[in-house]
Amino acid sequence: MLSERLRFFREFLRDPTHVGAVSPASRRLGHIIGAATRAAALNGSSVPFGHNSSVAAISTTHTHPQIVELGAGTGSLSQYISTMNPVLVEHNREWAALLRERFPYLEIRAECATLALANLTRPVGVVSSIPLLNNPQADEIRTLLKRKYREGLIKFCVLYTYGWTDPLAGVGFRQSRREHFVARSLPPASVWVYR
Repeated sequence: MLSERLRFFREFLRDPTHVGAVSPASRRLGHIIGAATRAAALNGSSVPFGHNSSVAAISTTHTHPQIVELGAGTGSLSQYISTMNPVLVEHNREWAALLRERFPYLEIRAECATLALANLTRPVGVVSSIPLLNNPQADEIRTLLKRKYREGLIKFCVLYTYGWTDPLAGVGFRQSRREHFVARSLPPASVWVYR
């Protein structure tokens, strides 16, 4: 059985526009995404990263919108939000099967992110691992995020990018902010939070 990193790298070589990185998200990036997602779900300000006690202090029993992770991949970020009972969306069937093994208690959808967004009927918080720099569906994803946000079906969005500019500029979120820069990521990543 292939290791997660080797499997990820193989998929990157096969389909770089959909995978977007040569390796899964780092632990550091996962911790930051998890903290930012919990803070956004609680409708609070950003949780400073680096103090594990502040992350642990956030109650996972607090009522929050359902979390949907788009492009869950091999689950490297999913593990940091799994206590929030997210729905994991992954179009790669092999990776969706891996997610079912790793997270048998979570709902896993083997479908395209655009379909998941188009079918939203209740308010959610979105965590996205989809590479918007070179993904052929990036414009469609932005359009769907804009429409669903205007309809009140997206309460917040947390995503990371390897680019330097706001990946959702013009989508229309009331607030958009680069919360963190993660140098210990391959490649280095910026974490953005939208409300």
